[in-house]
Amino acid sequence: MYTLYGRPATGSAAVEALLEELGLPYRLENVAKGPDGRPSAHYLANINPLGPVPALKLPDGSVMTESAAMMIYLADLVPGANLAPLPTHPARGQYLRVMLFLAAEIYPADLRLFYSDRYTTDPDGASGVKKAASAEMDRLFDHLANMLGDKPFLLGEEFSALDLYAAMVASWAESVPVLFTRHPNIAQHYARVKARPATARAWARNKMMDY
Repeated sequence: MYTLYGRPATGSAAVEALLEELGLPYRLENVAKGPDGRPSAHYLANINPLGPVPALKLPDGSVMTESAAMMIYLADLVPGANLAPLPTHPARGQYLRVMLFLAAEIYPADLRLFYSDRYTTDPDGASGVKKAASAEMDRLFDHLANMLGDKPFLLGEEFSALDLYAAMVASWAESVPVLFTRHPNIAQHYARVKARPATARAWARNKMMDY
């Protein structure tokens, strides 16, 4: 049994959807924030001392953090589900490249956009951080749209764990309707992902917006 620690519409959404797609047994543990914006002392002491969600407790009791690492690990765990290219497959390098692009570029830019005050010690600096992050998000989504092109999924004809992660971060755009108007291929990709029955179950529990 896996235990996924998260909260709705956060980075745990793609991991939850992947667990559904893979048919792995899991339970959800909501990590509420206290009045100070931090999770409980138990979570900090026993699950993730840095605080963020998601975290994933594996059947052996060990804990993973970093959502992209969870996606890569879980998809590899069930090769028969065909949700990740095998290590020897020619598409493996592209798969890892795009997964890390989403996690290392778009994900943190989104945090700077919506939690700007965390990224400056200047009381008046948050607005500048937010403005820069907004411009960066536009540039990064332009790049994602170019990588997707006219393909149905990021690796081509076949759906993969990569598409779950990409759809999740697309839902975090400053204005999703504006993003989808600017990049219809991202809008179409999002629709294909959320139409999958297993993903739709996770999306509904996470109250992901229906665009």
